[in-house]
Amino acid sequence: MKSGMIFFFNSLLIFLTFSCNKSANNSNSFKSYSGPAQCNMSKSSSISEMIIGGEPANGSSVPSGNNTVAILLYINSNKTILCSGTIVASNLILTAGHCFDDIESDNISPGKVVFSNSYSPATSSNSSEISCWQRPPNYRPCSADNSYNCVLNDITWVKINGTIKSGYSPVSILANPQNILATESKWMLGFGDNSDNGSNSGFKNVVESTSSSSNPDTTPNGAIETFNNQTFSNAFQNYLTVIGPNSGKGTCEGDSGGPVYVKRDSNNYVLAALTQGSNSLLSPHPTTTSPPYSFDTSKYASCSDGYGVYTTVGNYVNWIQSTSGVSLSLY
Repeated sequence: MKSGMIFFFNSLLIFLTFSCNKSANNSNSFKSYSGPAQCNMSKSSSISEMIIGGEPANGSSVPSGNNTVAILLYINSNKTILCSGTIVASNLILTAGHCFDDIESDNISPGKVVFSNSYSPATSSNSSEISCWQRPPNYRPCSADNSYNCVLNDITWVKINGTIKSGYSPVSILANPQNILATESKWMLGFGDNSDNGSNSGFKNVVESTSSSSNPDTTPNGAIETFNNQTFSNAFQNYLTVIGPNSGKGTCEGDSGGPVYVKRDSNNYVLAALTQGSNSLLSPHPTTTSPPYSFDTSKYASCSDGYGVYTTVGNYVNWIQSTSGVSLSLY
């Protein structure tokens, strides 16, 4: 899901945004980044990518993908943003904050949520209109804040008219991000690109990371310390996690907002994080394909590197519940 990549699909220009790789000279004239004020139900605003190398996510897949949806946001008659989303309640979906960077902050209903293994076509029988959305008040797009801060708070909740379609269900959230282990497998789902060149089948896919004790999720030496010093103490791991490198297996444009699952209690999968993107500090381009890894910090990781930054969900639970008015299931 790296930014700035454009591809044509059935004569429709689909712009797949990716937060941290956005040009800093793009202007954003909106006075508010958080979303429509009338969608915020709380008086307080405090805050306590298709898949590469994957397989179709259907009923036989593990996990099955019945928590993962496509989100289509309409900018104008020939520009649509594609992101993925994760169902966390009967009428509430989580996705990436940067998906809404080109949406007017007072636009209550900017698009649709598609309940299908393919995002096209979006029909009345397989989709629901967005009725409200909200981002954290501290969210800043990278176009407005060219610093490490713009990778924080990259999360949005989306409400739909009515409830989720039959065959879909909410997923529980891993409440403590510190319980995400660098040595455990993760499962990522989404509707994004299949390759670095922008090819997209339009279908939902799932990929399992190769994270293990012999191949742990890795960041360059000093990267986490530098990031925390540039933002605030312990920002990384409390609000972000890195997965990979997993050469040939990862997320790409269009997977933004899709779930990262970890397995708990036998076959119980819980939501640990949302797909976000990459940046040259926390997930630069790996120059080796197996441990010990070395990195080129002047370049972002590509989709096929299987290396990216993900927004951990646990520390946003209080904000989600208080501003949406919806209770969440926690693990």
